Amino acid sequence: MFADEVAHRYVEAINEKDPSAFAALFAEDAVLHDPFFPEATKGRDAVRSMIEGILRAFSDMAWEQVGDPIEAGSRAALVVAVRATHDGPLSLAAGEVPPTGNAISYESAVLWTVDSFGLIAEERSYFDATGVAAQLGLTG
Repeated sequence: MFADEVAHRYVEAINEKDPSAFAALFAEDAVLHDPFFPEATKGRDAVRSMIEGILRAFSDMAWEQVGDPIEAGSRAALVVAVRATHDGPLSLAAGEVPPTGNAISYESAVLWTVDSFGLIAEERSYFDATGVAAQLGLTG
């Protein structure tokens, strides 16, 4: 099952703080959709840059795979538990958010379409972005 191997490497790359290893899981022309970013992230280099920014904002970020991934043909789904402390600047579409020192904790459903080379061609992540923003102290 490709999903087991890719999911392991996906989580491991974040836990090892290795944006290049993370980006290497994606096709050159991959598209990544994330609730925190209104525009899709397009291309492997952009994926690497996005993860570099996230790890700069959350230097202690840790991911844990919850259960086993589900695989159907060229598609896969998994759940990742995320924990981190906002200890660096976070670049969002609305501007840069200075470190709050707040901890965040949430689960994200991650859906992939994988190409014929076993690389992630498309990723869609789903999590409570409003809840995460509240944990960061960014909501009213």
